[in-house]
Amino acid sequence: MKVLHVTGVYPSPENPHTGSFIGFQVDSLRKKGIQADVCVLKGRGLKKYLMGIHQVREKLRSKEYDIVHAHYMYAGWTARLATTLPLVVSYMGNDILGNCDDSGRYTLRTILSHRFLSNLLSILSSYSITKSQELANCLITKKKSVIPNGIDLEIFRPKEVDRRELNLGEDKFYILFAGRKSDPVKRYPLAKASVDLLRQSISSVELITVEGKPPSMVANYLNAVNCLLLTSAHEGSPNIVKEALACNLPIVAVDVGDIRERLEGIENCYIVKHDPVHISLALRKVLQINTRLKNGRNKVLALSLEAVADKIIEIYKMILKKTS
Repeated sequence: MKVLHVTGVYPSPENPHTGSFIGFQVDSLRKKGIQADVCVLKGRGLKKYLMGIHQVREKLRSKEYDIVHAHYMYAGWTARLATTLPLVVSYMGNDILGNCDDSGRYTLRTILSHRFLSNLLSILSSYSITKSQELANCLITKKKSVIPNGIDLEIFRPKEVDRRELNLGEDKFYILFAGRKSDPVKRYPLAKASVDLLRQSISSVELITVEGKPPSMVANYLNAVNCLLLTSAHEGSPNIVKEALACNLPIVAVDVGDIRERLEGIENCYIVKHDPVHISLALRKVLQINTRLKNGRNKVLALSLEAVADKIIEIYKMILKKTS
């Protein structure tokens, strides 16, 4: 089976963290015997996806493919306008829910446009994959499945890490921010306000990020810090949460995407309101307990790269059976 993956983000030697979850998925499909090629769209903004139509067509001329699998809605439209081959589209979050402004609030224009464009694309596609049930509920098509991105359980596992190798102090309580500080969706100001509030009574608390670091280094930090904090306005199925669970790291997170499902039944993890006071109180609880999780890793064993690859391959087979 030959599959062409179309995406606007993909890991590279210069930026190994960018789109790493897509890279992991493609590699896992290859290990299962799928002949998977990748067309990484070049450029920026809307021009990237319009010019990408020609780029995808050129790639399709080089080999006969059975299926095209696009990641994110805009890349899905590029693929749909480039070919009539069976198309699978994976929706991640903001490509359905809309974008946020600098204050972390949804903009009405993108809510309406993204919802409309995603639904129209889902009708014109062979199948849709969403990363959470929340996203699936937004699509009117019946040809859809909820399949969260898988995680590499070999990289993300509990292990001893020397904090000094990461330039971290031994006597500090480190909170790892889940996301890029510059991304308004992740709402770093909310995370900082929460930690600043906690620091008024506990001076040893520090908020850090792992922006731009490769997965192996992220895994080291997840094993070295005391807590993961997620304050996003929206999410699909955030990999950093699953990776933290795989490392048995306590988590404090707002109720977005599939986080409630991931944290259900796990002690020392907390779903919080979108306000600094509630978040800081939960962080204080984690600090006071100050232990790793007992059953976090067990909760994500079913989301290994191999298990997720099997689910995607079943969708490919179903599509080809219907079109043959």
